[in-house]
Amino acid sequence: MRVRVSRLVVFLWRDGQLVCDDPLRHRQFALTVEAERLLRGYADWAELDGRLAQQLLDAHVLVAEGSPEHDREERLGAWRDLGPAATYYHLASRTLGSDVFRSAAQDAAVLRAKSGQPAPVKEHDGPRIALPPTDPPPVDFTTVLAARRSTRWFDPDDPVPLPAFAALLRWTAGVRREVDVSGVGTALLKTAPSGGARHPVEVYPVVRDVEGLEPGIYHYAVRRHELVRLAPAPGGDRLREWCGGQPHAAQAGFLLMYAAVLDRTVWKYPAARAYRALLLDVGHLSQTVYLTATALGLGTFFTAATRDAPVEDALGLSWPDEVFLGVSGVGVPHPAERDRQAAMLAGGDAAFSFPPDAWHGRGE
Repeated sequence: MRVRVSRLVVFLWRDGQLVCDDPLRHRQFALTVEAERLLRGYADWAELDGRLAQQLLDAHVLVAEGSPEHDREERLGAWRDLGPAATYYHLASRTLGSDVFRSAAQDAAVLRAKSGQPAPVKEHDGPRIALPPTDPPPVDFTTVLAARRSTRWFDPDDPVPLPAFAALLRWTAGVRREVDVSGVGTALLKTAPSGGARHPVEVYPVVRDVEGLEPGIYHYAVRRHELVRLAPAPGGDRLREWCGGQPHAAQAGFLLMYAAVLDRTVWKYPAARAYRALLLDVGHLSQTVYLTATALGLGTFFTAATRDAPVEDALGLSWPDEVFLGVSGVGVPHPAERDRQAAMLAGGDAAFSFPPDAWHGRGE
């Protein structure tokens, strides 16, 4: 019988020992020096030889040729393109039938026994700009749902009105209410849901063309409905670089950069699965931006096709503490794009938003 090292296990050094991590079965165990040496000989198919090799096969560190385990590894399908890091994370955070979940009462007791929770909002030093108070957009909800589209063609001659900019921030990221949870601390309520009401996502507006606002990089202070200026405005080339070369990123009136404060969520959910909640949170928030922008007569897009490292540098983020997750771009739609979307809403031909530029394959 021929065997080889499983493609699903991961090896890492910890406290001077080589550890085998089996994410599929949620097991970790230290390997002896002898086991480490033996495994090197099974990097590719080889005949099973000896008691130690049999033990490693029984432990699923090795897989047998033609076995169900081998067949499963050969049928990874899309996971091959996603790569080993994504496969490992998915399996490590995938729950098993034997996993135990705490009740709400047990969870509350655990949280009360911890030291104080991380701050529910992030504060920055810098010049502050108070944004105008806003009312909710007076539109029919079903109309907004039907009209929601991704917009990639913006009007270069029409800045975003300041009241619309302020309303979008207020009704998507602003604090609606605060709840004092006894023995735990303050929880925020917003229009978008968040796992455990942790709301880890901070919003950094990058203003390019908003009426009455100096272009620049800002942080949105959610409690005070204010902007805090962090840095001068990046040029269009940098905006395109940040967003993978997409030209519409440099044509929107402003970008909303989303970054999650890890401790805020991990304090309540100290497990690998919490990272999934961060991604879900930015999805909830970006969809709320879509709907609110639509209600305000603005166009928007979301992209995760970004160069994270330069964005982190520009926003002053440190990935061990705060991770960049994606971007919404918002602006006034180009008149031709507005007409196209209106015709589509009225029953015309369905199509995607593509500006007439070379990047989209539609002109110079």
